[in-house]
Amino acid sequence: MLRAAVIAIALCGCRDKQVDAVRAVRDEVCACREVACGEAAMKKLPASPGSPGHKAQQLASEMMTCLSKLYLKDRPIEDPDAPAGSGSAAP
Repeated sequence: MLRAAVIAIALCGCRDKQVDAVRAVRDEVCACREVACGEAAMKKLPASPGSPGHKAQQLASEMMTCLSKLYLKDRPIEDPDAPAGSGSAAP
């Protein structure tokens, strides 16, 4: 549910005049090493009614890619044959 809300804000809450603000949030999310950091950065997105421009949509897509990578790193290991203490489900 949180992801849907974040995507809606990122895609619907941006105008061309806010591209710089969205870019700054994207840079912050992509610099994060923990999920909590990424989610906190996502809360800083500017919200305004209207349809986003192409550049804002592209930035939002890049931001969501970075956030999804954080979620993948944070997933627990489900492989019983994986070495203990590896701490990541991502290959």
